[in-house]
Amino acid sequence: MKNLQDRVAVVTGASRGIGTYIAKELAKEGCHVVLAARTVPALEGLAEEIRGMGRRALPVACDVADADSRRSLVSAAVAEFGRIDILVNNAGIEVTAHFEDQDDEELDRIIRVNLIAPMQLTRLVLPGMLERKRGHIVNISSLAGKVPVPYSSPYAASKAGLIAFTEGLRAELQGTGVSASAICPGFVADAGMYADWERETGTRASFLAGTVKPERVARDVVKAIRKNRPEMLQFWLPARPTAVLAELAPGMFEKIYPIFGVKKTYEKIADRRREEKRKAQQGAAAG
Repeated sequence: MKNLQDRVAVVTGASRGIGTYIAKELAKEGCHVVLAARTVPALEGLAEEIRGMGRRALPVACDVADADSRRSLVSAAVAEFGRIDILVNNAGIEVTAHFEDQDDEELDRIIRVNLIAPMQLTRLVLPGMLERKRGHIVNISSLAGKVPVPYSSPYAASKAGLIAFTEGLRAELQGTGVSASAICPGFVADAGMYADWERETGTRASFLAGTVKPERVARDVVKAIRKNRPEMLQFWLPARPTAVLAELAPGMFEKIYPIFGVKKTYEKIADRRREEKRKAQQGAAAG
């Protein structure tokens, strides 16, 4: 989809993190943007900023984990604009913890938000796209879906599943005018989950793991749509060779992986969460 002027884009998880940057980048390229997040007030500032660019913006309250909420989002977008040309499945959650500490509800929500919700939203918008023979689905996955991520294996599994879903859907849609792309960032500076870690725990990625800017992720979303890229990776080191090595030579990758310091970064957060949970349980027992 080379021409984005006056296209209608839906961006989930738009109230914070890279979702905000993606929404603004699409508006800069000429898109009208439907902004989805769990509460509308969190979206109002962004909506005004997009309107200031001369684009239309529609904030919609949506919990992507809820089926009725997903349907209401799509209905609101179509009622306002008449169609949806681009869907950016950006909303996601990450829980960093020792796997044995995670409960059923937590595991279920990770999969529902990160994998099931993008599938279901895609299913809702796809008929209209196919009828018009135009559309693009962008799934915000993660480098965690490509390389091992300790203490966040359910999140990594959900993101690997999202990549596989994108690949299969893209193959299915060939020749229809509709396509799909996966975006796979590593640690993103100043936005989203990594920024939350840094603010709440003081934990930072090692020098070798590095970070990427959210603006780069947003630009790559636009590039993926314009150039119909199947997948784009954002990592400060050459990302493709890193991911290929992890897939083709997992034993070798496992030996060099510790130098990136990723395990230590995640372990600090997992240990902190375990300690907070222990103190909370002690407090509840004492009460």
